[in-house]
This record gives sequence, C-alpha cells and structure tokens, in this order.
Amino acid sequence: MNKSCTRSWLSGWLVVLLVMTCSFSFGQVIRGKVTDAKGSPLPGVSVLVKGTVVGTTTTAAGTYELRSPRAEGVLLFSFTGMVSKEAPFSAAMTEVNVVLDEDTKNLKELVVIGYGTQKKVNLTGSVAVVDGEMIKNRQVASTSLALQGAAPGVTITQQSGVPGGDAGTIRIRGIGSINAGQNPLVLIDNVEMSLDAIDPNNVETISVLKDAAAAAVYGSRAANGVILVTTKRGQSGVKVSYNAYLTGQTPTDLPQKVSALDHMKFWDIAQVNSGLPAAYTQQIADYEAKGADNFARFNTDWKKLVLTNNGMMQNHNLSVSAGTDIIKVFASGSFLNQNGLTANTNYKRTDFRFNTDVALSKKLSASMDLVLNKSNRLWPGQNTPDGIILAMLGLPANIPGRFNTGEWGEGWSNANPAAQAEDGGFNRSKTDSRILKGTLVYKPVDGLELLASYSSNYYTTHQRQFTDQYAIYTPDLANNKLIYARPWPALNSLSDNTTENNQNLFRVQATYNKSFGKHNLTVLGGFSTEDFYTSNVNTFRQNLLSPDRPYLDSGDPLGQTMSGGESRYSMVSAYGRVNYNYNEKYLLEVNGRWDASSRFRQSNWWKLFPSVSAGWRLSEEDFWSSIAPVVNNAKIRASYGTLGNQNLIRNGSVDYYPTYATFYSGTAYNYYFNDVINAGYALTTASNPNIRWETSKILDVGLDLAFLKNRLNVTADFFQRDIADMLQLVPIPSYVGLASPFVNMGTMRNTGWELSLGWKDKIRDFSYQVTANLSDVKNTLQNNGGTPVINGSQIQQEGYALNSYYGYIADGLFQSAEEVKNAPFHYANTAAGDIRYRDISGPAGKPDGKIDSYDRAIIGNNFPRYEYSLNLGAQYKGFDLTVFFQGVGKRDNYLSGTGSQPFYSANFQGSMYESQRDYWSPENTGASLPRLTANSIPNNYVVSSFWVRDASYLRMKNLVLGYTLPKMVSDKIRIRSARIYLSGQNLFTLTNFFKGFDPEQIDTGGRFYPIMRTYTAGINLNF
Repeated sequence: MNKSCTRSWLSGWLVVLLVMTCSFSFGQVIRGKVTDAKGSPLPGVSVLVKGTVVGTTTTAAGTYELRSPRAEGVLLFSFTGMVSKEAPFSAAMTEVNVVLDEDTKNLKELVVIGYGTQKKVNLTGSVAVVDGEMIKNRQVASTSLALQGAAPGVTITQQSGVPGGDAGTIRIRGIGSINAGQNPLVLIDNVEMSLDAIDPNNVETISVLKDAAAAAVYGSRAANGVILVTTKRGQSGVKVSYNAYLTGQTPTDLPQKVSALDHMKFWDIAQVNSGLPAAYTQQIADYEAKGADNFARFNTDWKKLVLTNNGMMQNHNLSVSAGTDIIKVFASGSFLNQNGLTANTNYKRTDFRFNTDVALSKKLSASMDLVLNKSNRLWPGQNTPDGIILAMLGLPANIPGRFNTGEWGEGWSNANPAAQAEDGGFNRSKTDSRILKGTLVYKPVDGLELLASYSSNYYTTHQRQFTDQYAIYTPDLANNKLIYARPWPALNSLSDNTTENNQNLFRVQATYNKSFGKHNLTVLGGFSTEDFYTSNVNTFRQNLLSPDRPYLDSGDPLGQTMSGGESRYSMVSAYGRVNYNYNEKYLLEVNGRWDASSRFRQSNWWKLFPSVSAGWRLSEEDFWSSIAPVVNNAKIRASYGTLGNQNLIRNGSVDYYPTYATFYSGTAYNYYFNDVINAGYALTTASNPNIRWETSKILDVGLDLAFLKNRLNVTADFFQRDIADMLQLVPIPSYVGLASPFVNMGTMRNTGWELSLGWKDKIRDFSYQVTANLSDVKNTLQNNGGTPVINGSQIQQEGYALNSYYGYIADGLFQSAEEVKNAPFHYANTAAGDIRYRDISGPAGKPDGKIDSYDRAIIGNNFPRYEYSLNLGAQYKGFDLTVFFQGVGKRDNYLSGTGSQPFYSANFQGSMYESQRDYWSPENTGASLPRLTANSIPNNYVVSSFWVRDASYLRMKNLVLGYTLPKMVSDKIRIRSARIYLSGQNLFTLTNFFKGFDPEQIDTGGRFYPIMRTYTAGINLNF
C-alpha cells in the first residue's frame, strides 16, 4: 500500500470517528425513574434505545441516565418478572418515567397433575416440572437419561451404554419396596408406556409427582411415584420443524490391560507366591529374545479386535403442527439409528405420532391419538455385548485372537470374544407397538366437564437368536502353517420366541369448577378399569442345515423344545379429588382412590388410598407487603397420605397369580410309565391366599419462595415415607421342595429432603439462567422378621439400608510372617502381603481369636446419597450455551471378580490391569493392593471393605453450544428459524473410584458394557 493510500485510509477513519464522537457528544440526554405498580423503585432494569446498542441499567434507587445518539426514538425497558414496556422520547423530553407491571404469567402457569391441571401457585403437593426443551437438548437414545439430574428427589442411574439397553433406572425418593416393584408409574398422555419409547422432540412437559397428595388419584399404581409426560399438540396455523443430529460415541472409561510379556511375568510371580512352580520361564525368554509374531508368540490387542464398530448414532425428527378453530393436528415422525462398539451391535427405532383435537361443537370436543413404534435391536448370537467386553478386558494378551491372514484363534477354551461378536450369529429383537387413544369431552354447563377416554396399548416382541459356528485354527509350528482345528460351538442353534401384550384402559370422569366470591372449588370424580394380557411362545432347535437358513424348519427335531403361556390381570378403580382455596391464599386438597386388584383373593381385593394436603400463601397476606418487593411469593405446604402396591416381582418377572398354586410342565417333569414317556406336571411354587396390599404412608412438608420479581426461586421439601405390610419372598427350608410364597411382613422407611434453587435474569441482550438441585434420601429397613437375609455380597438387616454390603472389615495388609502368626486365624496359607481382617465377634458375641462368618459387618451401601446438579444457561444475540453438571456426594461401590482380582475369571484364565501393578512385595511394602496369588488362594478376595470404595462423583453431563441465524437471514431463505449446535455428553468425570471403571455402574464384577461419552453436531429448522 502506497503512502497516499495510507493517508486517505487514515483520513477516512478520522472522519468516521469524529462523526461518531459528535453524535454521542451532542446526542439527547434522557433521565428517568422506573418503579413498580406500588411506586417502589426497581433496580437493575435494562434500558435500551431501540434499534441501537446504547443502553444502561437502573440504579438501586430505580433511576437511570443515558445519552441517545438520536434526538427522538423509543426506549425499551425490560426486567425479569415484569412485563417489558416501550416509551417514546423526543428532543423536548428530558425525563421519561416508567411504571412496569408484574408479569403474572408465572402466577397463571399451569402444571399437569393427576387427571388434570392446576395453577402452579396453588399446588399443595410435591410436583417437579421439567420443560420439554431441556429434555430435547440432551442428545441421548433413551429419554430416561435426559431426565437425570433434572429434578430433585429423582434418582436415575445408568448401568449400561449398550444400544437397546442403555435406559436409566428411575427411583423417586428412594427404594419403595423389596419384591413389589420399585419403578414409578410412567404415563404418556395418560397411557402407561416406557419413558424410553418416546422421542424427546415430542415432549412438551414432564411432571414428576413425588408425594401422596400429588399421586393419590393413581392409588396403587403410584406407590413409587408418577411421571406424567405431556406430548405436543397441534396449534393454529401451520408449522413444520426438522431436528437432526449425528453423534460419535466412545467409552467414558475402560481399564488398561498389561502386555503379553508382563502378563506372563506377573503370573509367574503369583504362582511362586502360591507355592507353585513358575509356568512361563521359557516363554518369557522367547518373547524377550524374539518378540511377538502373532503366530507362535502372541501379544493380542483384544480391544482392537473386539471394538470394531464405529459407535455412531443419528436421529431425525420431522413434525408438523397445523390447525384451525375446529381441528388441530400434530404429526411427528422420528428415526434413531445407534451403533455399538462391538460388531453386530445396533439399535434402530422408528416412531410415528398423530395427535388430533376436534371441536365438534361449542360444548363437545374430541381427541384421537395414534402412536406407532417399531424398534429393532441387534446383538451378537453367541454372547451378550457385556459378556464379550468382559472377555475382552479379561483375556490375557498371550493367547491367539486372530491370525495375520484373518483366521480365528482359539481364545480361551474355544471362546474368542472377537469371533463371537463378528461371526457368532445374531440375536435380533423386534418390537412393534400400537397405541390408540380416544377422548370425548362434554361441557353441558359452565364449570362442568364430562370426560370419557379409552386407550389400547398393544405391543409384540419377536426375538430370534441364532448361535452360529466359527472356525478355529491352530498354528502348525513345524510346518509354519495354520491348521483347521474345529468349529465352535459343536452345534449351531436357533431360538425363536414371541411375546404378545395388550393393555386396555377405560376411564370416565367428571370435573366441576365453581367460584363463590373469593371461594374457589374444584371437584373431580372418576371411574376406571384396566385389563392387561400377555402371552408367549418359545421354541428351540439346533444343528441347522445351513447358517444361510436360520429358520426352525432347517433344524433337527431331535432335542427341540417348545413352551408357552398366558397371563392376565385386571384392576377396577374409583377416584376423587376436592380442591378448595380462599382467594388463592388458603389452599386445601383432599384425594382418594379405591382400588381392586385381581392379584389378591376377593376378601382382599379392595383398598382405599386417601390423602390430604394444605397450603398457605403468606405472600398474599397484608403483613407481607413490607417485604414483598424482595420476597414476592411465599407458600408453605404440607401433605399426608397413603398409597398401595401390588406389582409383585419374582426372580425378575411379574407374578400375576401369587395367591394360587400354579403347575408347570416341561421335559424336566416328564416321567416314564408303562414303557412310555409321559408329559409331567409339577407344583413348583408355594402360594399364600391371604396376602394383601403393601402400603406406603407419606408425609411431606414444603416451602416455595420467589425473590426479586421471580428472578430467584427456591423450593424446599422434607419427606418421610413408611412402607408397611411389605410383600416379600421369605426363604423357607429347602426340604419343602417349593419356592417361597409371598407374605406381608416388615416395615421400611425413607427419610429425606430436597432443595432447588433457580435464578434467571436479563441484561440487555444477554440472558442467563442458573438452576441448582440438591437432595438426599436415607433408607432404613426397620422390621424384617428379625432374621437377616444374606444374598451374596449384600444383606437385608434391620436398622440398616436395604441391600447393604456385608463382609469383613479390612485392616490394612500384613507386613511380615510374625504379624500373620500373631493375628486372628483365618486361612492356613495367609502370608505377608495378604489383607488383614478385624476380629470383631464370635459365637458368644465377642472376639474369639479367629476370622469367620461372625466377623462380618455392614460395610457400605450403593444407593446414591446427596445427589446434586447444576444447570447453567446463557443466550446472547443468536448464541446459546448450556452447561450441565450432575453428581453424587456419597455412594459406596463394590468391585469383585475380574474387576478386582488379577488372573481371575469364572469362565477363562484372566489377566491383570495396569492399575494393579502396585501390589505388595517385600520390595514394595507400602503397596495399595495385596500380593499376587493364583486363583486357588481366595484369601484376599472374599467380600470385605477393602474392595468397597468411594463412588461419589462429579460429571459434566451435558455441554451445548448453539447458534441461531439472524431473522433477516432466515427470512431470506424462507424459514422461521435455523439453529446449529455442538454438544457433548459425559465429557469428564471426577471420582476416587477404581481406575478404569465408571462409578455410576455398580457391582459389575468386571462384566459391563461401558457408559458412553458422546460428541454431537445437530440442526434445528422451523418453517
């Protein structure tokens, strides 16, 4: 650039700066004051000259001053909790005073409750509301995971990241039962179905009913809380939306295994420590001299062989909302495709939803909802995905996986996880569901609403598992070639199973609303019937003619099996609710539901489940006016009620006929008589005709506060839940020859508290929100018949949390033979480097100088305590940012099996992890882990506190950065709005748990499918 051009460029900018300076120097100066309707000053109000970036905020006295670049224009006043207002100014106006009115939108906000809606400010029960936008911003395959950390008192844990099996386990305010089910009732538009069966894009709101007052109208179905999902419905006009994202998935954590050479060295150390000869002396020398060649000497990278799938996930959703004054329709179609980490691991889901509302007349309206859902889950045929990963993490690197020319090695005893995943066949599960719901609403007179509704939820699952054979090769070292050894397994096989389910629900209801001056009354009453039917057919054949024909007719009839069954249950219910409030200041609600269940005998069919709740809005009292500018809304509330439970679970399956003795057939019961094999039947389970409803009595006390014109909101609850007449399977002597019957026995208590804080504000173009949740629940088994029930590493013992860890108390490591000699006796082969256990008791109730079963104690519990979350959101012009943290403050987790013990596995010879190198030896007496031993010495791996670790964690659950195109740009391309975003899920975790293992997954024993860390790019288009 020449000098003349440079001078011209500088001169131009000087002119521009001069003009801008003059403009601001000689612009219009405007002053004023902003107050509320009562004349109180409003500090922090944003004041902006419309169409410019010039603005300011009001002082503590509500005053402001700014210099406008224009002589006349419009001032825009905005403040959280108040209605925004525009005020004109001109050269003749030097002062603009404004009064802002309170935004009553929050006061009029409706919340979905049982069989209706209610003003949020008038709620007397404990209800948490989650907005659909929050759910949509969490890009996960299962909607239940999007709810994690979103509401206090709602515990959601994920045990697997496998496609088609990565849903969260939901618990509301603790554990609600032992054998009568612990899952909440999930209703999507008042139809019972899985929360994971709905696309998050279709969710309008989610309400979580947590106490008896909120859930009582659902009676026995609500013992473990209720989750109400309301889907989107059609609006006037035409709107089209398309949402899509593409996601990459990687494990949050995996343990790292030692190399083949190190495995052999460590194994020999373990052998010698166990009094056995070293096994790999020559092989170690060969490896060190020649290295691995994947023919005679192996250093198999099992992760590389097994984790061959790309882990990609994509989701597409197209929705249309259209409507007139007479008819409104919302139609949505979604497609999800999720790949796993291993070969032949995939999940696809297609979902279509049609919600239609029709105004038949001024008094009569109808709605019709149709939902079609199809899911296809593909897993390997020979092993489950978590079983394959168990072998991947456990098998030593010195055994053959795959040869350089592509043939499969024998793995361990013919089991090769990479071959099982890739060539071991398939396990396909296809589920088709159809939900149909119709509703008629008639309003004959003002205030009265009559409703009739019918819904049918029909779904079938067809599962076909084909176990194919793969060819195993072994190296011929003498001739330097591979030899075909055998197929594995010896025979292929096919199982073909079909399950059919249908749930029908009919409901009639009347609601009457009436106001008498300041008295407001709502009365609701209804009647419902529910019928559920399930049937199944299971078939099996093996030795199929060809893997290309995986059908039953190509299998060998010899050894075939076939079974089937049918079950059903019914319920009849009557329910009612009365709401009364005086001037929306004093609030009262009475609920009740009378349920009858076919699971009980007639004498115990019926049970009434009532509740009562009350609230007092202190902020509506005259004495509150002095602090109303600071605390503008305050309400205290309390509730008490009873809920029932009858969802009996036996060995993980629903028991529909617990009061009747049922007979079972099968080849195991066939008998030989008169030279003929006859079909046999057997009574296998004892029955109890006298069982009755399990009941929960729930007390809740809550406080709702809003500060600074609803910028700060606080909700706090204390609750206590007592479960009585618990339906349990109490062990009976084995000589009876029957499985245990259900009995009503024992009591349990959950006590806890919840705190939710929310702050939102706007400063000019910058808006931000902060939401923090903290909750805790403590479980205590109060009475259980006096006899502890021990199940592996866990115990049910009075005075402690249900299913607490039960084992020996570790007291460090022995450092010398002398310490072992002077310690209480446990194992004869105990040596220096082994775990020392405390002698705390004996047959007489005091230490007896030896370690045995009397020395076991409660050593922890895995139910999460002190759950917390922090959600940070910000928007500036077109940009939006969301950062979501979630964590657990206290939790114990027990690691066992392959996860804790080097060289151990129940099905194969295990290896050792890099994190296990810090083992005890005479040269490393300060080690964190015991000495290495062979599997035949269990001293260090009995259940003990040594393997129970702190599993508390803090996790960045979700991070989203988005950008919405300016309206002028979107208008040019003829769309209402366009947004692109990047997001991540489970980006990092801070924890003190064992390295390589996710603290959220409990009691894995080394067998798990990892939780996924995801990276997503997506787009939202609105037309």
